[in-house]
Amino acid sequence: MRKRLESDVRRGQIADAALKLVVSEGVSALTVKNIAKEVGVTPPALYRHYAGKTEILAAALDHIVGIYTENRHRVSRETGDAVELLKALFFSHVRLFERHPAVPVFFYSDLLWREEPILGRRLNRHLKEMEDELTEVFRKGQEAGRIRTDEPPKRLFIAFLGLFTSLGLLAGRDLFHLDIEKQAETNWRIFENYITNTDLRPERTETKSDNEEVVP
Repeated sequence: MRKRLESDVRRGQIADAALKLVVSEGVSALTVKNIAKEVGVTPPALYRHYAGKTEILAAALDHIVGIYTENRHRVSRETGDAVELLKALFFSHVRLFERHPAVPVFFYSDLLWREEPILGRRLNRHLKEMEDELTEVFRKGQEAGRIRTDEPPKRLFIAFLGLFTSLGLLAGRDLFHLDIEKQAETNWRIFENYITNTDLRPERTETKSDNEEVVP
Protein backbone atom coordinates (compact mmCIF):
# COMPACT_ATOMS: atom_id res chain seq x y z
CA MET A 1 0.00 0.00 0.00
CA ARG A 2 2.81 2.36 0.95
CA LYS A 3 4.62 1.56 -2.29
CA ARG A 4 1.52 2.40 -4.29
CA LEU A 5 1.08 5.67 -2.36
CA GLU A 6 4.68 6.64 -3.07
CA SER A 7 4.13 5.82 -6.74
CA ASP A 8 0.98 7.97 -6.85
CA VAL A 9 2.84 10.86 -5.21
CA ARG A 10 5.67 10.54 -7.71
CA ARG A 11 3.22 10.50 -10.63
CA GLY A 12 1.63 13.67 -9.26
CA GLN A 13 5.06 15.29 -9.01
CA ILE A 14 5.79 14.36 -12.61
CA ALA A 15 2.49 15.88 -13.81
CA ASP A 16 3.19 19.08 -11.84
CA ALA A 17 6.71 19.25 -13.27
CA ALA A 18 5.32 19.05 -16.80
CA LEU A 19 3.00 21.99 -16.12
CA LYS A 20 5.81 24.05 -14.57
CA LEU A 21 7.91 23.53 -17.67
CA VAL A 22 5.11 24.93 -19.82
CA VAL A 23 5.27 28.19 -17.86
CA SER A 24 9.04 28.49 -17.57
CA GLU A 25 10.17 27.24 -20.99
CA GLY A 26 7.09 26.65 -23.16
CA VAL A 27 5.43 23.53 -24.49
CA SER A 28 8.43 22.69 -26.68
CA ALA A 29 10.41 22.01 -23.48
CA LEU A 30 8.17 19.09 -22.56
CA THR A 31 10.64 16.27 -23.14
CA VAL A 32 11.24 13.24 -20.97
CA LYS A 33 14.76 14.50 -20.27
CA ASN A 34 13.60 17.94 -19.11
CA ILE A 35 10.73 16.57 -17.03
CA ALA A 36 13.05 14.08 -15.33
CA LYS A 37 15.45 16.91 -14.51
CA GLU A 38 12.64 19.02 -13.07
CA VAL A 39 11.48 16.14 -10.84
CA GLY A 40 15.03 15.29 -9.82
CA VAL A 41 15.24 11.78 -11.26
CA THR A 42 16.92 10.16 -14.23
CA PRO A 43 15.00 9.54 -17.49
CA PRO A 44 15.09 5.74 -16.91
CA ALA A 45 13.51 6.31 -13.48
CA LEU A 46 10.77 8.33 -15.13
CA TYR A 47 10.01 5.46 -17.48
CA ARG A 48 9.14 3.32 -14.45
CA HIS A 49 6.03 5.49 -14.07
CA TYR A 50 5.26 6.44 -17.68
CA ALA A 51 5.99 4.92 -21.07
CA GLY A 52 6.82 8.29 -22.59
CA LYS A 53 5.92 11.95 -23.03
CA THR A 54 2.37 11.27 -24.25
CA GLU A 55 1.53 9.39 -21.05
CA ILE A 56 3.03 12.19 -18.97
CA LEU A 57 0.91 14.75 -20.80
CA ALA A 58 -2.16 12.55 -20.37
CA ALA A 59 -1.49 12.41 -16.62
CA ALA A 60 -1.10 16.19 -16.43
CA LEU A 61 -4.34 16.60 -18.40
CA ASP A 62 -6.24 14.12 -16.22
CA HIS A 63 -4.86 15.77 -13.07
CA ILE A 64 -6.22 19.18 -14.02
CA VAL A 65 -9.49 17.86 -15.47
CA GLY A 66 -9.99 16.02 -12.18
CA ILE A 67 -9.65 19.28 -10.26
CA TYR A 68 -12.09 21.01 -12.64
CA THR A 69 -14.64 18.20 -12.26
CA GLU A 70 -14.29 18.03 -8.48
CA ASN A 71 -14.79 21.79 -8.25
CA ARG A 72 -17.95 21.63 -10.35
CA HIS A 73 -19.46 18.84 -8.30
CA ARG A 74 -18.51 20.44 -4.97
CA VAL A 75 -19.98 23.81 -5.92
CA SER A 76 -23.15 22.15 -7.21
CA ARG A 77 -23.65 20.50 -3.82
CA GLU A 78 -23.14 23.76 -1.94
CA THR A 79 -25.76 25.93 -3.69
CA GLY A 80 -28.84 25.48 -5.82
CA ASP A 81 -28.94 29.08 -7.06
CA ALA A 82 -27.68 29.29 -10.64
CA VAL A 83 -25.94 32.67 -10.36
CA GLU A 84 -24.23 31.82 -7.07
CA LEU A 85 -23.14 28.48 -8.51
CA LEU A 86 -21.62 30.14 -11.57
CA LYS A 87 -19.86 32.72 -9.40
CA ALA A 88 -18.36 30.08 -7.11
CA LEU A 89 -17.27 28.02 -10.09
CA PHE A 90 -15.73 31.03 -11.83
CA PHE A 91 -13.61 31.95 -8.82
CA SER A 92 -12.59 28.34 -8.25
CA HIS A 93 -11.16 28.36 -11.78
CA VAL A 94 -9.36 31.63 -11.08
CA ARG A 95 -7.75 30.12 -7.96
CA LEU A 96 -6.71 27.11 -10.03
CA PHE A 97 -5.00 29.40 -12.55
CA GLU A 98 -3.20 31.17 -9.71
CA ARG A 99 -1.80 27.84 -8.50
CA HIS A 100 -1.16 26.45 -11.99
CA PRO A 101 -0.68 29.33 -14.45
CA ALA A 102 0.30 26.84 -17.17
CA VAL A 103 -3.14 25.24 -17.32
CA PRO A 104 -4.88 27.49 -19.90
CA VAL A 105 -1.68 27.76 -21.96
CA PHE A 106 -1.38 23.97 -21.94
CA PHE A 107 -5.07 23.36 -22.67
CA TYR A 108 -5.16 25.60 -25.73
CA SER A 109 -1.70 24.90 -27.13
CA ASP A 110 -0.92 23.27 -30.47
CA LEU A 111 0.72 20.53 -28.46
CA LEU A 112 -2.68 19.14 -27.51
CA TRP A 113 -4.67 20.04 -30.59
CA ARG A 114 -2.11 19.28 -33.31
CA GLU A 115 0.85 17.29 -32.01
CA GLU A 116 -1.12 15.09 -29.60
CA PRO A 117 -4.64 14.93 -31.14
CA ILE A 118 -5.62 11.98 -28.94
CA LEU A 119 -5.15 14.21 -25.90
CA GLY A 120 -7.01 17.02 -27.66
CA ARG A 121 -9.99 14.73 -28.12
CA ARG A 122 -9.77 13.76 -24.46
CA LEU A 123 -9.89 17.42 -23.45
CA ASN A 124 -12.75 18.02 -25.87
CA ARG A 125 -14.79 15.33 -24.10
CA HIS A 126 -14.23 17.17 -20.83
CA LEU A 127 -15.32 20.47 -22.40
CA LYS A 128 -18.44 18.80 -23.79
CA GLU A 129 -19.28 17.45 -20.34
CA MET A 130 -18.81 20.92 -18.89
CA GLU A 131 -20.99 22.38 -21.64
CA ASP A 132 -23.81 19.93 -20.94
CA GLU A 133 -23.75 20.58 -17.19
CA LEU A 134 -23.45 24.36 -17.29
CA THR A 135 -25.87 24.89 -20.17
CA GLU A 136 -28.40 23.17 -17.92
CA VAL A 137 -27.45 25.54 -15.07
CA PHE A 138 -28.11 28.54 -17.30
CA ARG A 139 -31.40 27.03 -18.47
CA LYS A 140 -32.59 26.43 -14.91
CA GLY A 141 -31.51 29.95 -13.96
CA GLN A 142 -33.66 31.30 -16.78
CA GLU A 143 -36.64 29.21 -15.66
CA ALA A 144 -36.22 30.54 -12.12
CA GLY A 145 -36.15 34.15 -13.36
CA ARG A 146 -32.55 34.65 -12.22
CA ILE A 147 -30.97 34.82 -15.67
CA ARG A 148 -32.13 36.78 -18.71
CA THR A 149 -33.97 34.71 -21.28
CA ASP A 150 -33.10 36.60 -24.46
CA GLU A 151 -29.80 34.71 -24.80
CA PRO A 152 -29.62 30.96 -25.52
CA PRO A 153 -28.09 28.94 -22.65
CA LYS A 154 -25.30 27.59 -24.86
CA ARG A 155 -24.27 31.10 -25.90
CA LEU A 156 -24.16 32.15 -22.26
CA PHE A 157 -22.05 29.09 -21.45
CA ILE A 158 -19.49 29.97 -24.14
CA ALA A 159 -19.32 33.55 -22.79
CA PHE A 160 -18.78 32.11 -19.31
CA LEU A 161 -16.03 29.80 -20.58
CA GLY A 162 -14.28 32.71 -22.25
CA LEU A 163 -14.63 34.76 -19.07
CA PHE A 164 -12.04 32.75 -17.16
CA THR A 165 -10.14 31.18 -20.08
CA SER A 166 -9.05 34.53 -21.51
CA LEU A 167 -8.10 35.69 -18.01
CA GLY A 168 -6.01 32.54 -17.49
CA LEU A 169 -4.26 32.91 -20.84
CA LEU A 170 -3.31 36.52 -20.10
CA ALA A 171 -2.03 35.61 -16.64
CA GLY A 172 -0.22 32.53 -17.94
CA ARG A 173 1.65 34.67 -20.47
CA ASP A 174 2.30 37.36 -17.84
CA LEU A 175 0.71 40.07 -19.97
CA PHE A 176 -0.28 43.56 -18.78
CA HIS A 177 1.22 42.91 -15.30
CA LEU A 178 -2.16 41.40 -14.57
CA ASP A 179 -3.51 41.30 -11.03
CA ILE A 180 -5.62 38.20 -11.65
CA GLU A 181 -7.70 38.52 -8.47
CA LYS A 182 -8.76 42.12 -9.05
CA GLN A 183 -9.34 41.55 -12.76
CA ALA A 184 -11.43 38.48 -11.95
CA GLU A 185 -13.65 40.58 -9.69
CA THR A 186 -14.17 43.11 -12.49
CA ASN A 187 -14.83 40.42 -15.08
CA TRP A 188 -17.39 38.74 -12.86
CA ARG A 189 -19.24 41.97 -12.03
CA ILE A 190 -19.62 42.79 -15.72
CA PHE A 191 -20.82 39.27 -16.54
CA GLU A 192 -23.16 39.03 -13.55
CA ASN A 193 -24.73 42.43 -14.29
CA TYR A 194 -25.40 41.30 -17.84
CA ILE A 195 -26.89 37.87 -17.18
CA THR A 196 -29.05 39.04 -14.28
CA ASN A 197 -30.47 42.07 -16.11
CA THR A 198 -33.77 40.36 -16.80
CA ASP A 199 -35.51 43.64 -17.63
CA LEU A 200 -33.63 44.06 -20.91
CA ARG A 201 -35.09 42.69 -24.09
CA PRO A 202 -33.58 42.53 -27.59
CA GLU A 203 -34.03 45.69 -29.59
CA ARG A 204 -36.96 45.53 -31.97
CA THR A 205 -36.66 46.93 -35.45
CA GLU A 206 -39.37 48.38 -37.63
CA THR A 207 -39.24 48.09 -41.40
CA LYS A 208 -40.37 50.75 -43.85
CA SER A 209 -42.31 49.80 -46.92
CA ASP A 210 -39.16 50.21 -49.00
CA ASN A 211 -37.48 47.59 -46.72
CA GLU A 212 -35.17 50.15 -45.11
CA GLU A 213 -34.72 49.25 -41.44
CA VAL A 214 -35.48 51.82 -38.78
CA VAL A 215 -34.16 51.23 -35.27
CA PRO A 216 -36.37 52.99 -32.69
